[in-house]
Amino acid sequence: MSALSRAYRNLRGFQTALNDLGRMREILRVLGRHGFGAVVQRLNLAEVEAIPPTVEGSPEPAPHLTRGQRIRMVFEELGPTFVKFGQILSTRSDLIADDIIEELEKLQDNVPAMPFSDVRAVIESELGRPVEEIFSVLEELPLASASIAQVHCGLLRSTGEEVVIKVQRVRIKAQIESDLHILHFLARRAAAAIPELELMDPVGIMGEFDRAIRRELDFRTESRSIAQFTANFQGFEGIRAPRVYDDFSSERLLTLERIHGAKVTLAKDTYGLAVTPIAQCMLRGLFKMVFEDGYFHGDLHPGNILIESTGNIVLIDFGLVGRLTPPQREHILDVLVGIARQDYRLVARVFFELGIKQPGVVYDLPAFERDVVELMERHVSNRTLQEVDIGAYFADLVAGAIRHKIRMPPTYTMVFKALMTVEGIGKNIAPDMDFLSEAQPFVERMMVERYSLERLTAQAVETLSGLSRLLKLAPDAGISLVESIRQGTFTVVVEPRGLDKLVAAHRASARLQAAAIGFVGCVLGLGMLYGRPGPAVSGYHVLPVLFAVAALFFGIPLMRVVLARWK
Repeated sequence: MSALSRAYRNLRGFQTALNDLGRMREILRVLGRHGFGAVVQRLNLAEVEAIPPTVEGSPEPAPHLTRGQRIRMVFEELGPTFVKFGQILSTRSDLIADDIIEELEKLQDNVPAMPFSDVRAVIESELGRPVEEIFSVLEELPLASASIAQVHCGLLRSTGEEVVIKVQRVRIKAQIESDLHILHFLARRAAAAIPELELMDPVGIMGEFDRAIRRELDFRTESRSIAQFTANFQGFEGIRAPRVYDDFSSERLLTLERIHGAKVTLAKDTYGLAVTPIAQCMLRGLFKMVFEDGYFHGDLHPGNILIESTGNIVLIDFGLVGRLTPPQREHILDVLVGIARQDYRLVARVFFELGIKQPGVVYDLPAFERDVVELMERHVSNRTLQEVDIGAYFADLVAGAIRHKIRMPPTYTMVFKALMTVEGIGKNIAPDMDFLSEAQPFVERMMVERYSLERLTAQAVETLSGLSRLLKLAPDAGISLVESIRQGTFTVVVEPRGLDKLVAAHRASARLQAAAIGFVGCVLGLGMLYGRPGPAVSGYHVLPVLFAVAALFFGIPLMRVVLARWK
């Protein structure tokens, strides 16, 4: 069933690419114009007749531009879907080089504002009422204009409260849908044609991006995320999220409380606030999200952390959130414990366990441990906890795992990025703050919970229950196995990796050989019949015409292959 599903998705993506050749050609031209013509050529798109790799001569990249700058320019030029794709990729420090991430983090939604008439139309369509019945004031000039939506300020007519209204762009969903199909198609081609991308898993990355951007297109998802965060932080002093006005929100519309605040990095200059308590509260909030709730804000850059004049922290933009299972939280806990205790083997073992391994690769755990020990000695040894640069340490750990062909699951990379970002902000505004000291209360509580009598008892009961079920199944399974061997029905299925590609190549070769034999036979037959008497219609001899048509039928595929190879 999965093979049929995969074939259907491949066919659908291919048909979409054919249906939007103009957009496909534009993507290829932009890649070529920014010096990525060689990549386009390696995608082997010449095999697909309808999609010529038009790369405008594949110019040499401008010498004053770095690789990361050119990639950022490609995403910016290709528009909303690609800008979002780049922003998601900027969180994947486990896969993307630092110089590229640095540029992708600069990606901005550089799009013109949507006409106010379209804004009115979306609001009235979603809420079923004229704008004037809902808002006593709705500012025509947008507060912000992004690729998927733009934000306007207003006043609720019913209460006079200040709000911001996030309005989805007209027809953006159809545009993103088309781009997603093309990106899926290109990801599959890249996976097949560029072997060095195997560890990056372009098809898997596209699957993650597809799910992320579809969630972002439904503003009700963000509304639910804010509600979940608000419930989790009920009673936690100093951090909150904006209020959501559900009666004036929908799939394409989100009405929120307007926050008057400054970016966290500007709080001291703007309001004259003491920043150390703010940094400490921010860290405690992040640790609560990661270790207690397993539900965390996935995009904690300074622009999404606002500080009110009272010193309260307000987190905004919940379009990207992460979730952690209890085992995942314990993995992160073990890493922090290993850092605090300078337990090199513990950190190595945890990172090795949580990493995604490639099938067929033999991993050298001792070599991986040696690399982790070297990193620990560089970052942790002979340093106080306050002196440890957690951000740089995590970045090097992830890079080391990649060198050993171990890929971090996306959830972990999102957590590590959040930890690195918040620690970086904290040390920027409060250099004396101790990251691990702030984490200690959460770590201690989780350690006590992990080894509590209640939890150990529950785990023992679960283990015994599973063992009991296994023992009950074992006799029947053993009897069935022996009986199938006795009757000669026992079979072993071997599924060699890569066999499907070899079979496909063999079939293609066999078809070409058959076409060549048919072509030669028809040409010889045509030569033998030429000039000889035979049945004729309207003065044309039937048999030579049939042989000529058949030769043309067999010859066209051969000519295509020859021309493709000459190119």
